[in-house]
Amino acid sequence: MLQFLENKSLSDLRFAVVDTETTGLSGTDDFVLQLGVVICRSDGTIEEQYETFIKRFFWKPGRLGAFKIHGIKRSDLRSGITPQQMIARLNNYLNETIFVAHNAKFDIGFLNGEADRLNTQIKYNGPLDTLKLSRALDPKRTNSHRLGDVTKRYGVVVTRPHDALADALGTALVLPHLLGAHNITTTEQLATHLGA
Repeated sequence: MLQFLENKSLSDLRFAVVDTETTGLSGTDDFVLQLGVVICRSDGTIEEQYETFIKRFFWKPGRLGAFKIHGIKRSDLRSGITPQQMIARLNNYLNETIFVAHNAKFDIGFLNGEADRLNTQIKYNGPLDTLKLSRALDPKRTNSHRLGDVTKRYGVVVTRPHDALADALGTALVLPHLLGAHNITTTEQLATHLGA
C-alpha cells in the first residue's frame, strides 16, 4: 500500500484527476498541448481546478496534430507555460494525492515522455484508472467505456469534450460513482485498484 495511505480513511484522501490534450497518439513522438488537473475528495467535493496550455515552438506551419479532436490553435499556446513548468506544477499537485485519469496509461505515457525529454521524473501515487474501474463493472463489455459514455451513464455533463480541464472535471465527478459501485469505502480497498 502507498505509504501515505497508512492510517488514513478514504475521506482523508485527495485525488489529482488529470487529463491531457496532445498532438497525437504516441507518448514518445507526440507532445502535450494542454493539461487539466482537478483536486477532489472521494465524495466528489472539488477543491481546486487548474488548466494550462503548454508553449511549443518547433512545428512546421499547419495544424497542431490532432486539431480535429481538440481544436487547439497555435495562438492558444502563446499563453501557456513551458514543459519544465508543467512538470514542476504537476509534481506539486501529485504530492500527497492519488493520481487519477480515464485511461491513465495514455496520459502517463505522454507525461513520462515530456519528463524523459527533460531528464526528470514525475512522482505518481497510484494510478487509479477510471476506465479500468468502469470496465470491471461490465465484464461482458456490453457498454462503451469511453469517457463521454461513462459520464452520460452517471448523469455528468461534460460541456467541452476533448478540453483537458472539462474532461478532468468529468472524470472527477464520475469518480465517486465508480468508487460506490465497487463498494470502496476504505483505503485498503482502494489500494487493490491502484497500479498501472
